[in-house]
Amino acid sequence: MFYTKNSPKITDFNKLLIALAAFLAILYFLSFTKSCSSGDHREKIKSALVNQKYLNDITSFELTDASGSITIKKENENFWSVSSSETPDISLAANPERITNLLNNLTTIRNLYKISDKITHNSTFGLTNGTEFHLRYSTKDSFHELIFGNQDFSLSSRYLMTEKSTQVYEIDNSLDTYLTTSIQSWAEPYIISQTVFGKITPQDIQRTSVENQNHLSTVSDSQKLLDLRHGGSPDRETVLSILQNNQAPERNITIELGNKKEIEIKIFATKNENEFILITEYKPEKGKNPLFTSTSKISSWTYNKIKEITL
Repeated sequence: MFYTKNSPKITDFNKLLIALAAFLAILYFLSFTKSCSSGDHREKIKSALVNQKYLNDITSFELTDASGSITIKKENENFWSVSSSETPDISLAANPERITNLLNNLTTIRNLYKISDKITHNSTFGLTNGTEFHLRYSTKDSFHELIFGNQDFSLSSRYLMTEKSTQVYEIDNSLDTYLTTSIQSWAEPYIISQTVFGKITPQDIQRTSVENQNHLSTVSDSQKLLDLRHGGSPDRETVLSILQNNQAPERNITIELGNKKEIEIKIFATKNENEFILITEYKPEKGKNPLFTSTSKISSWTYNKIKEITL
């Protein structure tokens, strides 16, 4: 390294600059720390959205937004059903894992931040302008309602209030996945429920019979039938047309289980050649009234798969 006569002066100046930069950095850090510790004046409350004591007493949920309303109903200790609130007679078995996750999220202790004691005129909370999402849950003796509004500017939190007051809170967005009135997002996907009678395997099936326009056959591959999925809930007009006209099914599949329970699947054609309707009855015993009736729709592709194993 080469040194010049003026090198010491330059070195002292550099030391001064370094010291000044360090001092300014410390001041910046202190001011940032103070800002972070004192900038958030929101009142923080630790609470669950639903009291844990109500967990086993909830009998139904009603979810409502601008697009419609659905009802999720506890049929018994084993399963829930989901239907449009306008057509409760057209139901599907609900996805048990999704219901369990919803209940766990609602009863989890979380941070709530109080934003306002009331909703002001032209507020940006989105709690009263028709775009809000209502989650009502009922017990045998009462009901309660949670109202979800807009997300905040960071899109990481959402505004919330209850039916009890006009106080507005802010919560994290972990519940956003449940803020939907799409029946298909809540329904169990299989055409033969794995919750109404519990888990069903081919070994549980003792006997099958298939009636197709006076032609009798059996199901050749039970596992393939159990794996097939439906396409959600059909529209009311199509189902009413089938029932009111006493329309004959394209296929009638009867499944007898080893525990004497019976599942009967009736498949109906519609005006849409790419869509078929399934009415599935779950009977506690052969000849008994159904414990539950599921009404779903399937595509022509799924129907062709059913035909392949019921010829």
